[in-house]
Amino acid sequence: EDDIKQFMNKYFHEELPFYTIEELKSFREDIRVAIEGGESLQKWLEKYPFHVHIKDDMKGITYEPVYEENVYTKVLSIVLMSIQESLWGRLKACPDCRWVFYDHSRNGSKRWCGMYAGEEGGRACGTIAKVKNYRAKRKGRSGYDM
Repeated sequence: EDDIKQFMNKYFHEELPFYTIEELKSFREDIRVAIEGGESLQKWLEKYPFHVHIKDDMKGITYEPVYEENVYTKVLSIVLMSIQESLWGRLKACPDCRWVFYDHSRNGSKRWCGMYAGEEGGRACGTIAKVKNYRAKRKGRSGYDM
């Protein structure tokens, strides 16, 4: 819960969310599931609807919340823009820590949030997974536990 409170304060300048911490946790989890290819965020878009406006130059779309702007509408507008700009597929959830990150690799094949602890936002999840895999293979071949 503390991480959500810190996030809200740092990025949205809100002391407390509009509803409960549990609803924010559910929203965060639903975004992760959607990024992993699971359910859509349609229920959130129905709860926090948007007006869609075409820019005067016909070169873009803007999203305006129907009701008061809040953390949900801010994040959902980012989701909508990332889908519109074909960037949604570059968002990934690390299979180890489930941190959501943007895949900057050329072919979009990055799997973990970071290979090294020194990377920005990295926990060395990739290295940890590779070491576990190596040890599991080695254990199977040698017949001894590590």
